[in-house]
Amino acid sequence: MYEVYEISHDRICAGIESEAVLLADALRRADPAQPVGTCPGWTTNHLMAHLFQAFTWAAGLVETRAAAFVAPHAFLGPLDEERWAKQQSGGWAEYVDALIGVSLDEADRLGGAEARARWVLGAAGKLVAALRDAGPDAEVWNSFGAGGARFWASWGALETAVHRADAELLLGRAPDAVRLAGDLSVDSVRFWLRAVTAPGAEAFFGPGLRALAGSGESLRFRATDAPDGIAAEWLVLRTPEGPVLASGDDDRRAGVTVAGRAGDLLLLLKRRVAPREAAVEVTGDLRLLEHWLANVMV
Repeated sequence: MYEVYEISHDRICAGIESEAVLLADALRRADPAQPVGTCPGWTTNHLMAHLFQAFTWAAGLVETRAAAFVAPHAFLGPLDEERWAKQQSGGWAEYVDALIGVSLDEADRLGGAEARARWVLGAAGKLVAALRDAGPDAEVWNSFGAGGARFWASWGALETAVHRADAELLLGRAPDAVRLAGDLSVDSVRFWLRAVTAPGAEAFFGPGLRALAGSGESLRFRATDAPDGIAAEWLVLRTPEGPVLASGDDDRRAGVTVAGRAGDLLLLLKRRVAPREAAVEVTGDLRLLEHWLANVMV
């Protein structure tokens, strides 16, 4: 495995379940045609289609113990392989947006809000079942190159929590009132920072990551509500080769430090709330943080 986790696989799976229930409840109350302000260009229906596809893809990878990358459309039914081979050449973000269009008609056919919510909840349940059956150490392809099924548990927890926040913000809840579980959010912040600093991350997060190369500039993120015994501080270094995550014992002074509850850090890092509006404390060079956020894909 690529690191030692303080939060158990079972806890992460249970967290996906509980977050999915809250997410489904928010989706029941949302207008399917309403724009999602935190996901520019998407309506609630786009968000639901994305969630269904994301959970279905991850479940398929884990169920089949995929040893190499398998594109999401492979798990979504009989689709035109030639079409999707061409679509993937345009980049991951463009591929995902095009793929969402495939499920929008299905979302429309589902009818009422209850059916749409259960559509997403059922896909999340399929992922949790696959993760529990596999266990944390099952070998499954992932973009880090190691970590197996446990990677997909952390990925699923992050996706569910952040998109639950999207739905609740859409319904008018204030960002600092979106309460994400502290321990799960610590895992999600760690996962996100590892993802965007991993070798080859540009393939999934876009060419904007090239702008995050640097000459030693640094950003420190600290979760103030982590349970005892769980490491909750991360230092990102901007090197000429791109951003890297420093070792846990690197105590150098950072150019900017961001501290707050793990859930608030997660919403900031995933660009669901702007730095000046986030419930976090920023010390040092705010421009470093703003530049980071401007060049990391949502």
